[in-house]
Amino acid sequence: MDTKTSSHHVNLDESVTPSSESVNNDELWVRKVTMASLVACVLLLAWYLAADRLTPFTDNSRVRAYVFPISASVSGQVVELPVINNQLLQEGEVLARIDPEKYQLAVEKAEAALELAGSEVGAKTANVAVAQANLVKAKTNLELVKVQADRILSAGQKGFVSKAEIDRANSQLDNAQSELVRSKSVLEQAKLEAGINGDGNPRVKKAVAELLQAQVDLEHTTIRAPSTGLVANVRYDIGVYTNVGQPIMTYISTKHSWLEAYLRENNLEHIQAGNEVEIVFDSAPGRVFKGSVKTISYGVEFNASSSVGNLQTPVDKTGWLREAQRFPVTIDFVDPIPTGVRREGGQADIIIHTEDSGVMYWLGKLYIRLMSVLSYVY
Repeated sequence: MDTKTSSHHVNLDESVTPSSESVNNDELWVRKVTMASLVACVLLLAWYLAADRLTPFTDNSRVRAYVFPISASVSGQVVELPVINNQLLQEGEVLARIDPEKYQLAVEKAEAALELAGSEVGAKTANVAVAQANLVKAKTNLELVKVQADRILSAGQKGFVSKAEIDRANSQLDNAQSELVRSKSVLEQAKLEAGINGDGNPRVKKAVAELLQAQVDLEHTTIRAPSTGLVANVRYDIGVYTNVGQPIMTYISTKHSWLEAYLRENNLEHIQAGNEVEIVFDSAPGRVFKGSVKTISYGVEFNASSSVGNLQTPVDKTGWLREAQRFPVTIDFVDPIPTGVRREGGQADIIIHTEDSGVMYWLGKLYIRLMSVLSYVY
């Protein structure tokens, strides 16, 4: 009986021991996995907090360029429109032409008016020349009469000439002075009629100004590309009548473009102008381009309902957490970017390497290259 019992206990112990060891191993494995997960979460959180400030990243960025309407400076019918949407153009190439006929006639009319004004002024200028000569003659005569009068008056004081001769000398002097005054008056009147003054002849100046304006209007009948770029939104055709200032197409300049990255406020602390930027364009997956921080926006519109003269309207918070405010950071391209990549409004991922990034610099480089590969997918 004892032998059987002992044998039974031995078998029971042997059956329990492996099961206990298995449970212990499972618990140990769970602990290790839990601990590893906690460590990974802590490391991930630490990396996120550090990266958010030392190497800020965003996928909320856009390519920007100068975009403006092309409009006519003169009104008229469009007679030539040699461009199509999205056509690449060089500075000075023709975009459109307005019918130049009436503007050519205006130039010819202004040229005739200038010639007529010159003829009228020429005739009256001759009168000025005569009056000028008479003035010189009157001045010369006055000087001679004055010398003679002084001699006669001097002799009269000594009793060498009669009183009648003295009176005649004084009379001649008065007449010479009067003639000088009259000559000056005639000259001023002649100048006034001829329109001559220190600023030039006003009739001629007016005619010249009208001619220049007519020539400018004629030149403006040809609309040219203001810089290297592309046309877009061409919605008119030959034959349409366009007014002054009426847009006929949109122009996108490719001469200069940049990137606007919209970063949260807590990303901005360490960012400075000149910081290195790495860029991944959605239109060029797998490639990383270099840029440089140019400026950080100082303010953004947050409450469009407020206006001067009224009380401020509070901005309501929605949800448990307030929405993060984003500020534009302007980024210049350092690497040459193909025109097809830097399209106006195109999206990009960017990472900024601040001066304090340290080891995060290399982690940031690894991360942006990972994003460049993932950009093939989305």
